Amino acid sequence: MEKTDKPADIYSSFMFLKLQPEFRRLLSNEKIAAKQEFENMVGSAQEKLFLRTYMVSGLRSDADILFWRMSDDLGYLQEICSRTFSAGAGRYFTPSFCYLGVHPGPAPSDPKSGLDFGFLPKGLFGRHRYMLLHPVVKSHTWYELSEADRDKLMTERKQVVMRYQDIQENFFMSYGLDEPDMIVVREAKSLEDLTEATQELRLQRTKNYTVEDKPVFLCLGRDLREIMDAIT
Repeated sequence: MEKTDKPADIYSSFMFLKLQPEFRRLLSNEKIAAKQEFENMVGSAQEKLFLRTYMVSGLRSDADILFWRMSDDLGYLQEICSRTFSAGAGRYFTPSFCYLGVHPGPAPSDPKSGLDFGFLPKGLFGRHRYMLLHPVVKSHTWYELSEADRDKLMTERKQVVMRYQDIQENFFMSYGLDEPDMIVVREAKSLEDLTEATQELRLQRTKNYTVEDKPVFLCLGRDLREIMDAIT
């Protein structure tokens, strides 16, 4: 049988961090130097992978910041994520939640000019400020449905999202990689649209096959320096 080229997977890491209170007790000049060292370390890897930062502080008690990173090289992604705690203010962060998922990459025949970093379709991720993220565990009966029936239910769900022009939803499959079956990421330009769409989605028939879809994280996209200044 002739072997066909398969799209390269895009691995996605969602790392929620909590700043330890010891950092806030540092002297002012120590905090400034530690923040700069941390920002330099994070910035040094941006040319080779997708990175977005979101502020969670003030909305939850168990996390302050979300690092969303993506790469087509899982080993490299793991290496960069592990460096988060190696320099400056990073030494004062504790991971509170970490999720790993995979998204199908572009077809090998797709022109490279339409890709960021050589693997990521432009404009598909990280477009909007507001983001709602939550892991999902599906029931066994979901997998007992035929593929056609699952597709029909997901199409009904997709039609809800499509009614909102400035909402982008993506699924990152975690089955076999992490504890959830998938990670749902819903980005929106308007917080009101995000809230309304989420309420509608909870009424869809696919919810009948969901065992767990918590915790739910509302994240606001901001530059890393702005987040660090706000939480320290």
